[in-house]
Amino acid sequence: MNSKAFREQIRDWLQDNFPAPAEGSEQNEEDAKLWLDRLIGKGWTAPGWPTAYGGGGLDDSQHRILLQEMAAIGASVPAGGMGMGLIGPTLLEFGTEEQKQRHLTRIV
Repeated sequence: MNSKAFREQIRDWLQDNFPAPAEGSEQNEEDAKLWLDRLIGKGWTAPGWPTAYGGGGLDDSQHRILLQEMAAIGASVPAGGMGMGLIGPTLLEFGTEEQKQRHLTRIV
């Protein structure tokens, strides 16, 4: 899929799934939970991780497009933290298959 088609697909999904807050207000807790659940369902709490471990399986270009489109509508991205920024990448690089299966899906 080319970048333009992927960007359009992302825009459509975001339009259908992002519970945007009312103008001038912040997203309420219920909508934030709903949004997180939808991101988890797509693997987009870890968009560049393999789908086998709960990630989105996106390449770098697709990941960048996703972040751009999320920013354009004010959609929040999940917090990074140690799991996403250090532990997960380390397991992806050096972990055993058993460690990846056990821990990465929980991090996501």
